[in-house]
Amino acid sequence: MNRLTNTDPALRPWWHPVAAEGDVPDGAPLGVTLLGERWLLARLGNELTAMRDRCPHRLVPLSAGTVVGDELQCCYHGYRVGADGRVTAIPALPAGTPIPPKACVPTAHVQVRFGLVWLCLADDDSGPLGDLLDDAAYVDPAYDTFVAGPFTTRVGAGLLSDNFLDAAHFPFLHAATFGASDPGTPSLSVERRGWRLHVTDTQVVDGAHLDAAVTTRAHYEVAAPFSVLLRLDRPGGSDHIWSFVCPVDDDTSVWWMVHAYPLGGDPAKLAAARDLQTAVGREDLSILELMEDPSLPLDIRAEVHTKADLGCLEYRRMLAELVHPGVSAPGAVTDAPR
Repeated sequence: MNRLTNTDPALRPWWHPVAAEGDVPDGAPLGVTLLGERWLLARLGNELTAMRDRCPHRLVPLSAGTVVGDELQCCYHGYRVGADGRVTAIPALPAGTPIPPKACVPTAHVQVRFGLVWLCLADDDSGPLGDLLDDAAYVDPAYDTFVAGPFTTRVGAGLLSDNFLDAAHFPFLHAATFGASDPGTPSLSVERRGWRLHVTDTQVVDGAHLDAAVTTRAHYEVAAPFSVLLRLDRPGGSDHIWSFVCPVDDDTSVWWMVHAYPLGGDPAKLAAARDLQTAVGREDLSILELMEDPSLPLDIRAEVHTKADLGCLEYRRMLAELVHPGVSAPGAVTDAPR
């Protein structure tokens, strides 16, 4: 069966979140894992750098080392590596001895958005594919921001993103948090634009920052492969919820839900909203983690679908094209209702 794994090579040229920016310390590297490979983040000078977590000398993890000035020093033999991945010093060599050209460490593209550090493992010739979602609401001072998670789980990144896009399970799985008043019968409008997917719906939602359940106009924007924005337009304002997933390895994902709500700076409302959204994440994982294989099928014939699944079906089509460029996955285009 054609399923998307967290280590599919087609995921390399895309942006993935790997850590909260605040978790990267000064004076020491932070080890992370992405697509089954060990990488590290380090603040070298005024630059946040990402490089392979492996010294070219004896292949030990560089994340066990320290930051010395603007360079990273391996704790094993003292090799020093600059922000560009080139070894700058080998203590065992006599003074004046050239450093071998092979003494370098692969680096990754890196940027910070939504308070998260993002890596792309594309080589320099091809560069990253696609852009991150717009963070205008996140950086707008009129909004209060908070994070639910991160949740570490065995559920695949594709399935977590698909679940976030699924609007039919609210009154069942989320009856205790926000979805009890929603009818669970989404009427979806779906549009695909390149590697972006736009889905609109009408939803009835409740929340810790609301006086009662309210009808909202829901706008989803999906950026390949695993980023989703849900904007809920309601009387009195708009709430923004982003779902971001790191495909750590084939057994692990890390999931963040980043929020921007107009709460007027009220700390009690902020704490209550964070607690509720954390409970929402746990509700989702309570069922997804029970699945025999919690990865996303790209062959839509593996499941039963209705019109309520149109957004999820188009998401599968998009990922099938990402994994198999120019080749339609079985059932991915012709067999699905639109």
